[in-house]
Amino acid sequence: MQQFFCEGPIHIGEDYVLSEAHGHHAQVVRLDHEKVRLVYQGEGFFGECMKKDSQYIVHVEEKDPNMNELGIRITLAAALIRREKFELVLQKATELGVDRIVPFESARCVVHEKKEKSQKLLERWRDIVAEASQQCKRNCIPSVEGIASLKDLAGYRSEINAAAYENAYGTSRYLSEIVDGMKSVTIVIGPEGGFSEEEMMMIQKMGYEAVTLGSRILRAETASVYAVSVCAEIAERMKK
Repeated sequence: MQQFFCEGPIHIGEDYVLSEAHGHHAQVVRLDHEKVRLVYQGEGFFGECMKKDSQYIVHVEEKDPNMNELGIRITLAAALIRREKFELVLQKATELGVDRIVPFESARCVVHEKKEKSQKLLERWRDIVAEASQQCKRNCIPSVEGIASLKDLAGYRSEINAAAYENAYGTSRYLSEIVDGMKSVTIVIGPEGGFSEEEMMMIQKMGYEAVTLGSRILRAETASVYAVSVCAEIAERMKK
C-alpha cells in the first residue's frame, strides 16, 4: 500500500487531490482504484486512489487508528561521514523511528561540508527522511537539523543522554542499561575515526554518559543504526 504525506486537511467522505509530485509517483507505480494511506499532521487515513483526467484523486473512506510512531523522542546526533554512508544512516534511522537527526562536525571527521553548500545538502537530507517515512508508513517525518559543532550538542540533550565510545567497553554501561523506561533520549555517534580523549571529556561535561556498544569496533554508520535499534526495540516493548 502506498502512502502520501498531505499538505492540506483531509476529510472522510471527501476527495483529496494528490500534489503533482505525488501524482507522478502514483502514475509510476500505476495506481488504479487501489487503497492508499494519506497522512496529515500525524493522522492517517485510508482511501481509494484513482486517476481523473490528468490528476490523481483519493476518495477518503476512513481514519487509520494506528499511530506508527515509537511514543518516545529519540534524537540521533551523528558525526558527518562519507555522503553515501550518511544518507544510509538517515534512511535507516528514519525507518527505525528516530524523531530528530543532528549532523555535526568533530575533529576526526573526514568530511567537512562547505557553508555555501550546506542549505542545498540539508534539503536533500530532508527529502531522504521524508521518502523513508513515506515508505515505512510513519505518521511523522523526523526533523533534520543544520550541521552543528561538537559544542552545540549541549543544546540537544534529552532525559537520557549517551555517547558511544569505543574505549568504553568493559568500564561503562551498555546503551540498553541506561535507556530502559526512557521518555526521550539523545544518542551521540562519532565519525569514522572516533572521538579523541579530549572530545570525549568535553561531551561528558555536557552531560552525556559514555556507553559501550560491545567489544567489536563498529563502523560509524553501523553504530548509528545499532544504537537507534536498541532504543527502538525498548520503546516498542514499552508501548505494549
